[in-house]
Amino acid sequence: MLFDEVLKKVGEFGRYQKIQYFLLCLVSIVSAWHSLNMVFVVSSTGQQFIANKTTKGCSNGWVYSTNVYGKTIVSEWDLVCDQKWLRSTTKSVFFAGRLVGALLFGQLSDKFGRRPIFFIAVALQVVTGMAVSFSPNTIAFIILYFFQGVMQVGVFLTAFVIGTELVGPSKRKVAGFVIQYFYSIGFMLLAGIAYLVRDWQYIEWTITLPGILFGLYWFIIPESARWLLSQGRNEEALEIMQRVAKANNVQLNKETLEDLNPKKGESQRKTYTVIDLVRYRKMAAISFNVWFNWSVNALVYYGLSLNTDNLGGDPYLNFAIAGAVEIPAYTLCLLLLDRTGRRKLLCAFMLIGGVACIVTTFIPAELPWLSITFSMTGKFAITASYAIIYLMAAELFPTVLRNIGMGISSVSARIGGILAPQILRIGDYSGAIPMIIFGGMSIIAGGLAMLLPETLGKPLPQTLEDVLGSGFSQDVELEVNKNDKETEEA
Repeated sequence: MLFDEVLKKVGEFGRYQKIQYFLLCLVSIVSAWHSLNMVFVVSSTGQQFIANKTTKGCSNGWVYSTNVYGKTIVSEWDLVCDQKWLRSTTKSVFFAGRLVGALLFGQLSDKFGRRPIFFIAVALQVVTGMAVSFSPNTIAFIILYFFQGVMQVGVFLTAFVIGTELVGPSKRKVAGFVIQYFYSIGFMLLAGIAYLVRDWQYIEWTITLPGILFGLYWFIIPESARWLLSQGRNEEALEIMQRVAKANNVQLNKETLEDLNPKKGESQRKTYTVIDLVRYRKMAAISFNVWFNWSVNALVYYGLSLNTDNLGGDPYLNFAIAGAVEIPAYTLCLLLLDRTGRRKLLCAFMLIGGVACIVTTFIPAELPWLSITFSMTGKFAITASYAIIYLMAAELFPTVLRNIGMGISSVSARIGGILAPQILRIGDYSGAIPMIIFGGMSIIAGGLAMLLPETLGKPLPQTLEDVLGSGFSQDVELEVNKNDKETEEA
């Protein structure tokens, strides 16, 4: 019996799962704070240049205005003139930390369990967040900021996995979007926090200290029953599932879980690697297309999120709006995904987002409200497309390669995040170029998305044969027999 069948018996999203999932969604709010705090911590808006002072490579000197922002690391360590490259570098280093975190914590949680790794990540996020706030100089800040990025992904990734692994198959899509709603709420709340606090060190304290409260989850959040079963720890899994059944007012027999014991010989199945994702032309075309789309979506998503203080008007309001447009974007996805299909909707949103980004470059500076409108239209569209490609990737990669495929997709997204601050830096020389790059890349990725197979209404592929077609199995069988014969002869 499959674990999903047990979830159908005890309730796919009953009272127990709702409580657990809500608590884990609160983690998503704090994760958004850590993911996007750089907009306010590393901001240079309010910097003013004055004459008769020649330092740090400036023909004129500088002073700092506190009309918009209070103290940031830019004013703390004078990251201006020939030192301003450190601003974008700091942001890229944070995203590099997220890349490492995605690789590290996925493997750690698979090996040692979701629960212990979650609490270790939470504890280290509190430590690194506080350490960042006491950084004595730029170099120390950048090093510690890297580890804050590592822990941000570690906390969010494990919380997401714990929450979704206890949700039944028919409710999993909605649950996946719900946790993103909370991320968007955190996005908006960060604007309020930064507006009220206005000091980068106190902002770090404010977004970090709530993590201590998640330590109380030790007495509430259990280990993933699905993971326990994969490790052969059936008694512990049974205990958790009985707790779920009791909270959901359902009877669960012990024999139900005993049927979930791994079958003999299951461990002898073929081991797959990343090479299998690119070995065959059709699978390689799907894989590279998905990975490119992930990278572009992350590039544009973070590019637009980090660019809110360059749009004119109130940067706090701009940032809050950038978070607010995500909620209707996710809602529209939920309403349309099962009606129009994934592929066409992904293409449509990426084209809309790309065109909106490019249009902003033609709007006069005297019309900031119009520039903000089109920029937020782009943010709305790219948020929707990001959610769709996430879902499509899970539906396109076969089960035997899904974890590997999704892992590389996540790495591709982090690469997009690393590049976003560097592309925005080009705006120091030509303000239109970053938005043209974001728009052009989005349009290209949207066009390529039409080459992906439609997944609506189709069963999840289990094997490479399911993706490549019936003729593939004979080729593989011949190849396996040939390899076996060569092994015997050796």
